[in-house]
Amino acid sequence: MRSRIQKTELETKGAKQESINMEKLEAILKRARKYVLEMASIEKTVHAGSSLSVLDILGSIWYLEMRDRKCDEEPTKHNWLILSKGHAVPAFYAVLAAFGIIPENWISTIRDIASPLQGHPDDTLACVDAPTGSLAQGFSFAVGVAKGLKMLNSDRWVYVILGDGELDEGEVWEAASTAASQNLDNLIAIVDWNRFQLDGATEEVKRKGDLQGKWRSFGWHVIVLDDGHDPNLIIESIQEAKESAKKLKRPVVILAKTVRGKGIPLIEDTKQQRIPPEEARKLLENWRE
Repeated sequence: MRSRIQKTELETKGAKQESINMEKLEAILKRARKYVLEMASIEKTVHAGSSLSVLDILGSIWYLEMRDRKCDEEPTKHNWLILSKGHAVPAFYAVLAAFGIIPENWISTIRDIASPLQGHPDDTLACVDAPTGSLAQGFSFAVGVAKGLKMLNSDRWVYVILGDGELDEGEVWEAASTAASQNLDNLIAIVDWNRFQLDGATEEVKRKGDLQGKWRSFGWHVIVLDDGHDPNLIIESIQEAKESAKKLKRPVVILAKTVRGKGIPLIEDTKQQRIPPEEARKLLENWRE
């Protein structure tokens, strides 16, 4: 997919036209990356690799589809965003802080015993739609939400983000089959396709094969996003996914090619998840807004 968004301002497609300031979005994403580093400088268990892999996707979806969302809205009144790869939740916290949903000073409390920011998403936190942790369960949850919204005649969308290592779980494919069988054209899945998982390269841990063909065989429409760190392309792919879902009356999956640990040479494009706190602090000392 090649970017066609050239202007600072663009208008989203659909009945409701909203202006999107790409420079503002990029500044928000940069601020969110800094928050991930701040968390890594404080707490050594932060999954920085997975978080930096998915951050641009999370932030771009939030800006495009949810930036005006009120966290106390009725479930049928807002779009849903479910992070099935829950270990990457530092990216979600960073995005929420960058958008002003949660206080910035909460970042420094990551994984404290009394902190609302723990190691996996908790839906008691503002605007977190689902508690996730055990891989694949968030995807099943998203399928159920999408079905429920259809039954209630809601026009809202459900976005769910999975890791490519998460596709090892059989539950993913049970849920994928159900979603297609139910014609859930309000469901968009995004696979964070960074080619690594906990034990190494995804193809070496468990062969994935032809991911495009596999998803198509389950009845999904497939979009390949060549750069999952380019907000222009992310937004373009989301718009294409929404149009395709409604036209084809089926769910859509975006296979987003990303880089694990994006922007941090120490861990970039490796299976390494964590940044030593002292290294994160050095990076922050040289950070430029």
